[in-house]
Amino acid sequence: MKASQKKIVSALLICILLIGGAVIVSREAGVISKAQMTADTEQTATDKTQRAAEQDAAYEAAKTDLIFWYEDDTYAPFLEEAAKEYYLKTGVKVSPECRNTIDYIGDIYDKTMQDEAFPDVYLISGDNLEEAYLYGLVAVNESGTSKETSILPQAKEASAYQGKLLGYPLSYNTCVFVYQNGYFETVPTSLQAIIDYSDENEPAENVEYLLEWDVNDAFYDFPFVANSVSFEKYQSESMDVVYDEGLYQKDLEFFEAILESFSIDASKVSEEGIIENFLAGRTLCAIIDTDSLYRLEGYDYSLMQIPNLNEELVTETCAITDMLVVNDFSEKGEQAADFAEYVTIDMSGKLHEMTGHYSVIPSAEPDVTEQTAYQTYETAVPVPDSQDAKDFWVNLQETILKYF
Repeated sequence: MKASQKKIVSALLICILLIGGAVIVSREAGVISKAQMTADTEQTATDKTQRAAEQDAAYEAAKTDLIFWYEDDTYAPFLEEAAKEYYLKTGVKVSPECRNTIDYIGDIYDKTMQDEAFPDVYLISGDNLEEAYLYGLVAVNESGTSKETSILPQAKEASAYQGKLLGYPLSYNTCVFVYQNGYFETVPTSLQAIIDYSDENEPAENVEYLLEWDVNDAFYDFPFVANSVSFEKYQSESMDVVYDEGLYQKDLEFFEAILESFSIDASKVSEEGIIENFLAGRTLCAIIDTDSLYRLEGYDYSLMQIPNLNEELVTETCAITDMLVVNDFSEKGEQAADFAEYVTIDMSGKLHEMTGHYSVIPSAEPDVTEQTAYQTYETAVPVPDSQDAKDFWVNLQETILKYF
């Protein structure tokens, strides 16, 4: 081999070795980089956990500035999170307390009058607003929810009394209609049409119920008589329930006629059981509330507003709005109002994922389920906040149960 050729070969070998070494170094560097990234990620997670623990400890050690009451424990994780985040933001500690008692408003009043650790702010459903206001336990919402213009109009209406905005609306609940996919050829147009279709078409073998709803709760019974009932209020503490007697009789006759098709056992039916039956395919159709829709996530089903009874008799749902209110006796009303706004507005994006309740502020890009829920809410009949409305609900439940 010529000397020049040897030099070329030697040079090539050196280049190859250098390149190989570079690759090895590069690979080793890559391994080091990935290991370092993993270590950094683990350290970040550890730091976050430690920081969260320190924040929790600081919150627990702080002196309570505001007392907050609620009676529905499904809100617990959300309200506890809201209190901690509010403390981190403001340094004001709010202590949430779940008070599931027989007379929630009465207990608030008694504690307030006795000056014994009464709530500065509390959560109620809209049908208790008048009672709380007449007790003197509600301060006017001075902000008028000015920070957020996306609050559903129905929610603002439910939070007002005698022309004054009182509550800070948080969430809503109303009834919707769900049915199994793959059975009906078209979207059901009425309950009578569902019955007629089922008479001509056999459902799957495991189907036990054509339609279920909680017949023991007037909230779910209301759609069957809604077209014949209206609420008229002329002054506080007084409300007239006006019946269209002709329509009301037709509603009840229809109700009695269809019960055989549904085979509901009033002694066993419950919202929990209805959801379980629907998920198992044992129930073909169901009337449930929007608070329960999260239970169906990932399940293949269809959702719509409750169809009419038949071609003549229409249906309507009723709706409840939950809201925070500030106790007018609180000496920290301004702070309490700020917290109420923080919970209902700043924290609204976390409400559904933590509780299953839908916020009165719709998502920026609501899915079909949420769209159907809030469209139903917007057209629903607000549950009256008059104290004497309770008589109507008791009478309705008693009337319905006579047919079982």
